[in-house]
Amino acid sequence: MEILKQINSFLPKYKTTLPFCKKEVIFVPFRVKDAKNIATILQEQNRHLAFIAMIDIVKRNCENINPNDLCLADAEYLFLQIRSKSVDETLNLIYNKEKIQVNISEIKPINEIQEQQINIGNDISIVVKTPTIKNLLKLKNTEKEDFIKASIKNVILKNEIYDCSKFVPEELKEILANLPLSIITKLDDFLKKEPQLKLEVNTSEGKKEASGLLNFFTYR
Repeated sequence: MEILKQINSFLPKYKTTLPFCKKEVIFVPFRVKDAKNIATILQEQNRHLAFIAMIDIVKRNCENINPNDLCLADAEYLFLQIRSKSVDETLNLIYNKEKIQVNISEIKPINEIQEQQINIGNDISIVVKTPTIKNLLKLKNTEKEDFIKASIKNVILKNEIYDCSKFVPEELKEILANLPLSIITKLDDFLKKEPQLKLEVNTSEGKKEASGLLNFFTYR
């Protein structure tokens, strides 16, 4: 509709550089129709639904990037930048049921996008890589095991390379379930080094660190 094009042309535009992929993104503030999805992020206890709502908002309000190609931390960062230009710079995080007000500008990126090969034995290894939003949207949940599942790029058996994008989720679950127990520590180390947003907050228990995937979306 022509009137929608005209309305969109009047919206203020902003730029930000994403901390992990280093791409510059042009975005506009939230619109009225974003309110429903924002309410989902604020109220839902289901992290996966909040994740889907966040990505939907990012897709609608950015012009020159496909959010599906981003890692989660870049998408989270972009959502927070859009929010800061639409509402205000402050968030009310919930830490152990305690509400703590923080400034978005104080949230810092840590770590980098990574890819590594983890050897399991003489003839088998797996390649893990920072998953994109496209990888994560295929999952039914956003718990630790799901992020590991989304991170496995290839399984290498002797000289054969198996592309995990061609496996259905149940098959990936079977692969994870049958890996030797020793691999869990290495996968945990991989997750700890994943791109994240980090913030030190003052709580009634002293200074605490808020970091990790989706941790900045349980606020009001």
